[in-house]
Formats: sequence, structure tokens, C-alpha cells
Amino acid sequence: MASHRHTPSISIGKVLFVEDDELFGLHLKTQLTRSHIDCDWFVEFDAAANALSKTTYHAVIADIFLKTDRPEGLEIIKLAAQYGVASIIITSRLDMAIAKQGLNFGADFLLEKPFAIDALVKILNNIWENPRGLIGRRERFLELQHLTEKEKEIARLVLKGLSNQEIASASGTSLATVKFYTNQIFEKCAVQSRAELFNTIFPT
Repeated sequence: MASHRHTPSISIGKVLFVEDDELFGLHLKTQLTRSHIDCDWFVEFDAAANALSKTTYHAVIADIFLKTDRPEGLEIIKLAAQYGVASIIITSRLDMAIAKQGLNFGADFLLEKPFAIDALVKILNNIWENPRGLIGRRERFLELQHLTEKEKEIARLVLKGLSNQEIASASGTSLATVKFYTNQIFEKCAVQSRAELFNTIFPT
């Protein structure tokens, strides 16, 4: 099944949601969207893992068991930790051994079904306001500076240490365009250089 995507006009964050129960999945995605949270919903491990490798999320929500009896959701949690993204386990079959494994894999929270949507939104807001890991801190900073999506894309590449020419190749834009966006980013972030931008986001 293809992913279900919707981008609200105002978003407080973007989450990757992995759930194979389509009724519950649609319900939760709808509730998150109403709470101004941009949600990419997937029902299978491979599609979710692929999205996680290509898209920046501020949180991952994963059911432990998907379409098999293997706890594939834990592998998503493990991947999220590798990418520096906060994660939440949701499950209707709470097994303490598996829950402990999930926490060891890097999960930040665990919710047992059924749960109130307000409880999940509260956790997501907490993650957004108090970002964990380098990616969380970066995304929170870029959002607070009111950067456009293109400016965020360029800023992420700048923070990876790429040169302007490398950024132009990676983003499919001209060198002049990269320089224009870089200047815009520096102005909005009130910095004068790449080093100052990095140190502002990740102070030593």
C-alpha cells in the first residue's frame, strides 16, 4: 500500500507513523493532522525505513508488530535512533521484555493502546519543545528562524560541511542560487559564517 500524505497549512512538526491496522492508522493520522502535525503514515517496514532514510522527521511513532509476528516496529525504532530522531512505541500487546528491548534500542516513550490522542500530542509537543539529539536540535532551530523549505534543505547541507559547489550538485541548483540561499539563511539566523551557524545550533 502506498503511503498516505497530507501537509497542513500550519505544522508544528513532522512525524513518521508506522501502523498496519488501517482503521486505527487512518484515525490517528486524521487526529494528528487536526492537531497541526504533519504525518507520513506507512503500513509496512520497508516503505517506512526508506522514508526515514530520505526525509527529515522530528519524531517516529511505531507499532511493535506490523504484518508479521516479528517485532518489525522495533527495527524502525532502532533506525530512528541511528538517525537521531526521537521515537514512540505504541502497542496493544504490551510485553515487558519487548518494551525493554525497545527502550534499549532508543525509544523515548511507550504508549499502550488504546490511548487518548491528547496524550500522544502532549508527548510530541514535548519532543518538539525539548528536542533530543543533534537532528532534533537542528530542526527546532531552523523552524524557529522561519526558514522556507528550500532554505532548510540548503541549511542542512551547509551544516553537513558541504561546499557551495557540492550543495549545488546535491540540491540540483546553480552555484549562484546556493550562494543566494546561503546569504538568506545567514541573515535570518543572524550569523555571518558557516562556523557561526554551526556553533549557534550546537554550542560547545
